[in-house]
Order: sequence, then structure tokens, then C-alpha cells
Amino acid sequence: MRSFHRIVGIIVAAQIALWVATGLLFNVKYRYDEAYETLRPARQPVAPGQPWAGPAEAAAAAGVDLASISRVELVNDHRGPLYLFQTGGEAAPSYVLASATTGERVPPLDAAGADAALRSAVQGSPHAARYGAVQASEATTAFSALLGRETPAWRLSLATGPTVTVNAITSEIAHTSWLNTWIDLTYRVHYMQYTPWQSANIAIVSVFSLLVFLLIASGVRVFFERGRRYGYESRRIRF
Repeated sequence: MRSFHRIVGIIVAAQIALWVATGLLFNVKYRYDEAYETLRPARQPVAPGQPWAGPAEAAAAAGVDLASISRVELVNDHRGPLYLFQTGGEAAPSYVLASATTGERVPPLDAAGADAALRSAVQGSPHAARYGAVQASEATTAFSALLGRETPAWRLSLATGPTVTVNAITSEIAHTSWLNTWIDLTYRVHYMQYTPWQSANIAIVSVFSLLVFLLIASGVRVFFERGRRYGYESRRIRF
């Protein structure tokens, strides 16, 4: 019983030590502001009195059939204010961008445009040095919070380590690095999410909870066994 108690105690103590260590990290939040920094392209200033094209005028100038438009958004990023027209059904929509000041059609970002969006976003960042030169760019897709779906994007691998994803339509920016991976790992350890499968993690937590009860039960049993062996269970406590 004592051997069982020791083994279970080691397992429980190891997890408790991990809870303490990760809990300290959560309180310190070392470099969290860097890892979870929100990046947005710098907006182009609009001059007072700047003439604007109406949505219908811009759609016509960009060659978009007004009857096919299902959604219109106004976005403003390093490219200036833009109308974003969604055409087609919800199952397979397509998007057209047009300048909100001239009505001219604006193409989605290419790799250079994605890099320009990133540079405009980090120019005022205290962590600007973290975003080095682009080593490689790859066309991909990324979820757009604005549009609520996957849209074309660019994945930029930077010389300093981070990977940045820039949405080719909306210029939304996401970034990740080893720092994000490390922080996510500490959260998984703290919440005992040791596998990618929720059912397996629930099983791990259930087994650990059972081990805690077995540790308590075996400890009580060992205590009374030693009491019978050494006779101190019959001793009276004097005050």
C-alpha cells in the first residue's frame, strides 16, 4: 500500500508542480503583449472636402452588376477607403473592391501588397523590430472576421521568425511565432489538455481526479496501519 501511495503521490505532485509553475507564468504574462499584439494597417487620411463616390457609382465604375450585389462594406486601410462588394450566393461568393473616392476598381493584395499592409501596421508598434524582412510568401486562405468566412490571403514567413497572415481582400492581419506556441503549450498543460482530442483529455482529468481520491484514501490507510504497528494510535493527546 505504501508503494502505491508513493507512486500515486509522485503523479499528483508532478501535476500540482505544473499548475504552480504555469500559474506563475499566467500572472507574470511575460511578453504576452508582444505575442497577442493586434495589428491593423494604418488608415490613409482623407482630406477634408474630399469628394466621395457613392456605392452605386463605384460599383458601376468597377463593372459590378448592381443586381448581383448581396453585401456592401466600407473598409479603410493603407489602400485608402474602399467599397467591398459581395456578389453571388452565400455558398460561393465573390468580392470586388472599388475606391470610395474615385470609384476605380482595386485588385486584391498581392504578396508585395500584403507586405505593405504589414509594414503600415507595425510602423507604430513597440515591437516593430520583431517583424523582419519577408523570407517567403505563399498564397493561402484565412478566416475573415469581417466577412465571416475563409477568403484568399498571403502567408508571410519573416526572417525574424514570426509567420504573418494578411487577408488579400480585407487586409486583416494575424501573426504567430514560437512565443505563441509556448504560451499555448502552458495553457494546455495547466488545463491538462495533453492530447488533441477532447474525449481523451476528459478521460485524463477523470483518471487524475480518481488518483487524488486514491491518494487520500491510501494515505489514511497507511496512517492507521503505522498507528497499529507502532502503537501511537492509542496514545492520548495531553494539553
